[in-house]
Amino acid sequence: MSLSFRNSYRTLVSVAYIKRFPNCPEGWLKRGWWNIQPGATVTVDGANVSAVNRFWYFHAEATDGAVWAGPIVTCVTNNAFEWCLNRCDPPTRNEGFREIDVNGFTNYTINLTP
Repeated sequence: MSLSFRNSYRTLVSVAYIKRFPNCPEGWLKRGWWNIQPGATVTVDGANVSAVNRFWYFHAEATDGAVWAGPIVTCVTNNAFEWCLNRCDPPTRNEGFREIDVNGFTNYTINLTP
């Protein structure tokens, strides 16, 4: 049971994600960064993804400037972080996160492709 990312892109990709988390005041937790080499797969969360929530969110950045993003904007830092959604300790930057519908799966792998 897990959420994983597979880097099918040509360069190193860094990934952050947001998941449902009742211990945060707003109910969501954001975590980053995992550096994933081309061809590698990394598990970022060991939960049964559908038991946590049907919808998760992610943002990914490649070293060559490619980005996988979406309309859910929140702040992130360049360093590793694990924050409740509304926390934004400086220095931060705003980035968009893309929605994932895990649709009942207990394991889910996002394939980062060009």
